[in-house]
Amino acid sequence: MQRTLFALIELQEIDSKLDNLNEERGDLPQVVNNLKTAQEDKKQLMDSQKELIKKLRLEEKEKSLELESLKTQLKKYEDQLYMVKTNKEYDAIASETENVKKKIDAIENRILEISEHMDKYAESNKQYEKDLSVIATELKENDAELQKKIGASAEEENLLLQERQIVKKKLTSQQINSYERIRAAKKGKAVAYCNGGICSGCYTFIPPQRVVEIRAMKKIFTCESCGRILVWSKNEG
Repeated sequence: MQRTLFALIELQEIDSKLDNLNEERGDLPQVVNNLKTAQEDKKQLMDSQKELIKKLRLEEKEKSLELESLKTQLKKYEDQLYMVKTNKEYDAIASETENVKKKIDAIENRILEISEHMDKYAESNKQYEKDLSVIATELKENDAELQKKIGASAEEENLLLQERQIVKKKLTSQQINSYERIRAAKKGKAVAYCNGGICSGCYTFIPPQRVVEIRAMKKIFTCESCGRILVWSKNEG
């Protein structure tokens, strides 16, 4: 069991060093990720509105053809009004003429709406293009800075990752899963030392009998307060 506990201590030390390397990169990874997400969102909005403009243009063309047909029909009815011989014929043609005019008005209004929508989408896309230009510049600058920092610590990080793989082989999959679960819940600190009968993770008092058991390193104990794995401090002797 001592071998397991020492492996957990070593694993925690390696992970702490890796965490420190990531902290040196600051919020750049998150900034770069957010900028990439914003860039993708803007592109999707642009593509969506371009597709809408495409559909509106097709509808505009169809409505224009329909409008021309109705205007031809209206001209035909208006010419017929001068040729009718009875009031009944006149009323019938006048009624049809009025119906065609209403259809023409509706189509002209729709064509106007289509034009307004296309103008609005086109204007939005112009703004999206400006936004994308700004995002692209910020992304390039931040990503370059991030890659610079990653490059500066790449060798050290690779060595630590290799060491981590070696240490993990000393542990069972269950032990590793438990360690990772606690580490994720406790901001990267899964292992805590028993210092003077106090948990170094949450500073909670540890009962004397449990301190004796932890010192013996014959079993894995966790802090009853914070849940971290408790190990004997090197400074306790």
